[in-house]
Amino acid sequence: MDFSLRPSSDLLRRIEAETGLLTRIRSSSEAKPEVFENYWQPLIDAVADYVQECPLEQICFSEPGGLLRYALMSGYYALQIGNQQFFTGKHGAEQRRLLVPQYRFAVFYSTLAGIPALMHSRLIVRAGGKTWTPFHSQPALCNWVRAQQTSKFTIEWRLEELKLSPANAVAWAADVVGIGTWQNLAEEVALLAHDAIHRIESTTGESPVTTCVRQAYRTAREFETRAMTGRYQKTTLPDGVTPATIQSFGEQLVAKPTAPSIAVPKPADAANAPPATPVDSTVDPTANVEQGASAAATEKAPPEPLPTKPAESVSSYPPIVLDIFKAICAQEDYEHLKKSCNETESGIVVPVTIFAKHGLPSSKVLQILADNKLLVQISDSRRSAILTKAARGLLFPSTP
Repeated sequence: MDFSLRPSSDLLRRIEAETGLLTRIRSSSEAKPEVFENYWQPLIDAVADYVQECPLEQICFSEPGGLLRYALMSGYYALQIGNQQFFTGKHGAEQRRLLVPQYRFAVFYSTLAGIPALMHSRLIVRAGGKTWTPFHSQPALCNWVRAQQTSKFTIEWRLEELKLSPANAVAWAADVVGIGTWQNLAEEVALLAHDAIHRIESTTGESPVTTCVRQAYRTAREFETRAMTGRYQKTTLPDGVTPATIQSFGEQLVAKPTAPSIAVPKPADAANAPPATPVDSTVDPTANVEQGASAAATEKAPPEPLPTKPAESVSSYPPIVLDIFKAICAQEDYEHLKKSCNETESGIVVPVTIFAKHGLPSSKVLQILADNKLLVQISDSRRSAILTKAARGLLFPSTP
């Protein structure tokens, strides 16, 4: 994917117009205008400069600017979840009055501070023949691209997510955090905010700040998954992403939301496999020898109707199935994709990644195929799947 540098103000203006996230963050922060401009806004601008128009993943927040939208949406949900947490139970009324606004900022700060680590764990960025690393003297993506004397950059997906230590995540967080931010927080708040950066997995005895950050990341993904549910549509944002739905989803949050469950399609058994072609039954077993010649001619006749069979089968599937395969055939690397498929006696072996670009999670696409008797089984590694031979006309429509 090729991208051009854009001012952070343009990126944020577009997201605000589409989602209203900046307005909701400002309202949820409960900060005075001058405090928001001095502490909150610089952090938002720094993240926008750092990530530019990079998407997050191929199947989630995948539009240009998706990573920035994910960061702001996670930050907003962190504030919503944080409003239900009791951070200062051991303090008196006066200390709570001073610390509660700091804790509110801490959960937002820690959520956005983990974005650099999240970005480098999934993407490889190149410009001017060089590869961007977080250890560059000008770590923000916009500054690094300009240092290569160009205004364009490309991204590539990592084959596997890069595992990062909390120490690296905290070190890279300094690239988006303004100098002196820590010193304006109480010691206990700064320690907990530092410890909550890039905490994706649940840990024993985690602090309320860490809980807010972890649940905010998960909630943003859960919202995106629900927003993408429905028939495939080629749009920049899922239809379900609107200012109203973002706010209403946040208002429904509880302190400990349960993890979303995703139905995994079960492998189809042998009973669902397409039946073998029956032996020609038009030949009368009691016919005499003189009818042998006509019987032989009859045995050659059945192949004629076969070309019409795929057309009937293809037209009988629901629109969402047809849309999925049309989207696969419309991909730029379709010819290369065809070579990665392999026809066997069991069916057509395909990589699961071919279902990752249709606005639906791969698991949802596989469930749809299973419901329509097009899926035989999924490999244990979930990297490949076997489609029934009936899917051939859908996957290779131009192949006889």
